[in-house]
Amino acid sequence: MEQPQPWWANDPTIEALRKAALADLERALNEPMPAHFGRPDPVVQDLCSGASTRELRAARDDLARAKTRYDAAVLAGREAGLSWGEIGVLLGVSRQQLHRRYREACAVSRALPGYTP
Repeated sequence: MEQPQPWWANDPTIEALRKAALADLERALNEPMPAHFGRPDPVVQDLCSGASTRELRAARDDLARAKTRYDAAVLAGREAGLSWGEIGVLLGVSRQQLHRRYREACAVSRALPGYTP
């Protein structure tokens, strides 16, 4: 005895949808792949490798070293007898700005034992 087919097996609407889906799939398979297909996503790649994180940490460390070097150079210039104005011209900042930022550090260094101008 033959099994009866379900109602949807010969439904014309469902059959048309199935044929359209197969045609879309066939068309997609025959199209060339986009240029970026197969290459890793740059954001995911960066997250996985940690490249940006390492670069930011290195930049932070470089900036801290540069600030320390800058401060030491200003104080060394003052100890060498340069005026705030002369140091400011060399660094491209105003003498007032330098004086305001470093006057206490200069006073402390002068108060240290063994200070000789």
